[in-house]
Amino acid sequence: MVWRKPNCELEMKNITSVKHGGGSQMVWGCISAVGDGKLHFIDGMMDKYMYLGILKQNLEQRVEKMGILPHYKFYQDNDPKYNAYICRLWTLYQCPQVIRTPTQSPDFNLIENILDHLNN
Repeated sequence: MVWRKPNCELEMKNITSVKHGGGSQMVWGCISAVGDGKLHFIDGMMDKYMYLGILKQNLEQRVEKMGILPHYKFYQDNDPKYNAYICRLWTLYQCPQVIRTPTQSPDFNLIENILDHLNN
């Protein structure tokens, strides 16, 4: 886990870019402070249309099940398919607030933080 003083996570001295190799299984999931949502397993390569379909199928029902609708903040990294115009437009109208973050920031990548914690 990464711990920083409040409101300083986006300062340039705290941002690093890291690239990693691929994996064998892609999944989509969501979490919040009150719980987690069901994982959506992805067959093949995901493109912006598949990602939009996953959001439409899963996001609202997951946040509703967690009891955080309508006041949740949606976070995703800056993968090009997540930032495609059709996906940004959909989140603009469907999500109460979308959190924008720096590109390839490991500090904001939950999976990288969990894997680092497990490996140590």
